[in-house]
Amino acid sequence: MRDRSLGALLFVLALVAMVGYFWLLFLAPEDLVFLGKTISEWAIIVPVIILVYAVLVVVAWIGWALASTAPPLPVTVEVSDD
Repeated sequence: MRDRSLGALLFVLALVAMVGYFWLLFLAPEDLVFLGKTISEWAIIVPVIILVYAVLVVVAWIGWALASTAPPLPVTVEVSDD
């Protein structure tokens, strides 16, 4: 896929997602209820959960990298008697 067509596809998908999110947040019917919450409430809850989990995954990855990396070897300086 060429760069321009991929860019155009991403642009259109982002616009569709923005319109859909706007509809879910502000224009969704109030009688649509899923697990005791309205669709507008889910439109806020789901992205917040995704963002929190993304940050926690990055923190866990950093922790894993720090815990599993061997400590650096000590630097020894050789003194020459020249």
